[in-house]
Amino acid sequence: MISGKEFVLSPEEIQALSTCCEGEKNLMVSVFDKRSKEFLYHNDSFKSILGYSRQEMVRGGWDFWFQKIRPDELAGIRPVFESIIQNPEFFNGRNSVPSFSYHIQDAFRKWYLIQHQVSFLMKSYNELIISYLYDVTNKERIENTFSLFRFSVQHKTGGISNREMEVLLLIGEGFSSRQIAERLYISVHTAISHRKHLIEKFAVKNTAQLIKEASKSGFI
Repeated sequence: MISGKEFVLSPEEIQALSTCCEGEKNLMVSVFDKRSKEFLYHNDSFKSILGYSRQEMVRGGWDFWFQKIRPDELAGIRPVFESIIQNPEFFNGRNSVPSFSYHIQDAFRKWYLIQHQVSFLMKSYNELIISYLYDVTNKERIENTFSLFRFSVQHKTGGISNREMEVLLLIGEGFSSRQIAERLYISVHTAISHRKHLIEKFAVKNTAQLIKEASKSGFI
């Protein structure tokens, strides 16, 4: 649980963290030391939610985590987190970064939707990255259920995912594929693919018609 030669987190601090996180059913918390490039702490929720032990997470590091992210989402997520980990100037002028949503695979190959928020803490001469990972899988299921209700009337679309809905809303606001990619932390190629799939699902010929049809159907 504690890495390196120095006790960056004292046993008392570890105990205090564990007490705060005790009983959390949907929140996973980790602490990463940028200087030693090692994880110092994971709460028990990683085990109860995803089936991964503290030892497994500490030993595998970020590479272990990246391997569990859904491949089509990893391309947009990994460069951002690598910049956070490796770039000493990343947090200059700020103590937090935007949250990310992506799917992670558990020990039994089941997919979970995770909302990942990151904050930064200076402790003595150490720079600590604190990750708060919320299991929002049930929220996704509920939203998908409501989408099914909506699409039961709008047959021609055949259903869209949460990510496609995010892209659709940004398209409706006039953002380009590159701007959408930057806002959602996905690749430009992925943003273009989502736009193409939306055009196909709404059975229209171009973005202008997509916005018109989506607006008429009550999606934007």
